[in-house]
Amino acid sequence: MVLTMPLLGFGAISVRIRVMLAFVLTLVISPLLIPQVVYVPTHLLQLFFDVIREVLIGLMIGYGAQIVFEGIMLAGAYVGFQLGLAIMNVIDPTSQNQMPIIGNFWVMVVLMFLILTNTHYFLIETIYLNFKIIHPASAVFKPMAGEAIVHSGSIIFDMAVKFAAPIMIFILVFDVAISFMARVMPQLNVFFVSLPLKITFGLFLLITSLNIFQGMFGHIAEQMESLVAQIIQGI
Repeated sequence: MVLTMPLLGFGAISVRIRVMLAFVLTLVISPLLIPQVVYVPTHLLQLFFDVIREVLIGLMIGYGAQIVFEGIMLAGAYVGFQLGLAIMNVIDPTSQNQMPIIGNFWVMVVLMFLILTNTHYFLIETIYLNFKIIHPASAVFKPMAGEAIVHSGSIIFDMAVKFAAPIMIFILVFDVAISFMARVMPQLNVFFVSLPLKITFGLFLLITSLNIFQGMFGHIAEQMESLVAQIIQGI
């Protein structure tokens, strides 16, 4: 979970630091859980499959917390395409893939709100509650967990459209206005005029969007907590 959760599993953080964080969290959490958890494997094969099951649980819960940020990244891809900035990508330190620069900016903003509002404590609390609710070797993967993961795909597009809609609507109106100008003034070089104006207004809207993120951060945190809770209940 430490490797897949947002903020805790951010790829820009050194692997050694993340391993140390997992080790420290183990030292803090395990004394609270030892009286409740009793696990004695009978043979080596059982231990192997139980470890695989615990790793799968961690990946599923970490995915549930990360999925909202993937929606924000997709919203940045929509906006970057509309503004003509789709060619400008940066390397995602987590997945090592190229991602839109606007999406990277928005993710950084949301991570900052995550820390300022102490929402990152929820991630640490999830690690503790996971072991408290789901004891080792006792997990049963119910259909509810699979439904939550499948439903998370619609959450990605829902979040992306909500975040990108204001700027996309403005760019659409801007393109229509430029089209009317091109019809009224045929001698106007539309491509030479529209692209710099579109990028200028788009950057202004990106700065203005910080207030939108501040107002919608409660919805982001609620979606993340709800999805993680559904996955834990399904397991």
